[in-house]
Amino acid sequence: MKDLNFFKPYLGKKKEKINFKIYMYGSAAIVGILIIGSLIFNTTRMYLLDKSINDYKSKLAASEIQEKLKEAESVNKETSVLKQYDTSLNGIAVSIKKRDNVSDSLLKDISSTLPSQVSFKNFEIVENNISIKGTSSERTAIAELKHNLSELPIMEDVYVNSIDTQGSTEGEYSFDIKCVLKDVG
Repeated sequence: MKDLNFFKPYLGKKKEKINFKIYMYGSAAIVGILIIGSLIFNTTRMYLLDKSINDYKSKLAASEIQEKLKEAESVNKETSVLKQYDTSLNGIAVSIKKRDNVSDSLLKDISSTLPSQVSFKNFEIVENNISIKGTSSERTAIAELKHNLSELPIMEDVYVNSIDTQGSTEGEYSFDIKCVLKDVG
C-alpha cells in the first residue's frame, strides 16, 4: 500500500521560494562583483593615467624641451608664412600664364599672313584680343589678310571692323581688323 503525503504541495512551493531567493542573491552578487570590479579597474586606470600625465608634464617643463618647443613654433610660423607666399605666387603665376598670349610663334604666324601691299600702323594685344590697324594699296589685300588670319589655328574669330579711305594717303585704304585668340589652357 502506498502512503499518501498531503503536505507535498506545500513543500514544493517552499523549495521554489528558496531556489528563487538563491537565484536573486546570486544574480545580485554577480552584478555587485562586476560593479566593484569595474570600479577598481577604472580607478586603477585613472590613477595610472594621471601618473602618466604628470610624468609628461614634468618632462615638458624641462628647459631643453621648452627650447625645442620654441624653436618648433618659430619654424611652424615661418612655414605658414612661406605657404601663404607660395599660394599667392602660384595664383600670380597661373594668371600670368593665362595672359601670356604674345610669343615669337604668334608674331611669326601673323607676319607670315601679310600680303606685300599691307603695312601695319598699330598692333595691339589685350588678353585674347588682337587689334590691327594699317594701310593697304588694294582692298583685295585687306581681304587676303583677313582670310589668312582666319586660317591660322590659333585664331577663333577674325573680322574686319572697318575699311576707309579717310585718314590715309591718297590711293590707299586704312583698315581695322579685330581678332580673337582661342583659349589655350
